[in-house]
Amino acid sequence: MGSQGFNGQKNGQRLGITDPISLGGPTEYDVIKTKELEEVFLADAGLYESHEGAILREEVLGRLDQIVKIWVKKVSRARGLNEQLVQEANAKIFTFGSYRLGV
Repeated sequence: MGSQGFNGQKNGQRLGITDPISLGGPTEYDVIKTKELEEVFLADAGLYESHEGAILREEVLGRLDQIVKIWVKKVSRARGLNEQLVQEANAKIFTFGSYRLGV
């Protein structure tokens, strides 16, 4: 197995059709400008969730999880499953998109 390069790609292996602009990591200038973009533009534009909003989202997801689990057990009983199977019946909510990615 070959050694892993930048972005975890093996030597010489590239994804996509065109060659990358650079195989190097970000420069110090790139890092500074990214931080400025995040602080000055994105935060000021209100594109980040507040701490309170994140807590509320977690609470809502927790409540939704409870509702779904109760619903699954209710449906299981309605379909005539015995109590052991009803107790084993379960459901899981999976998040996706920007929330799942943490952005």
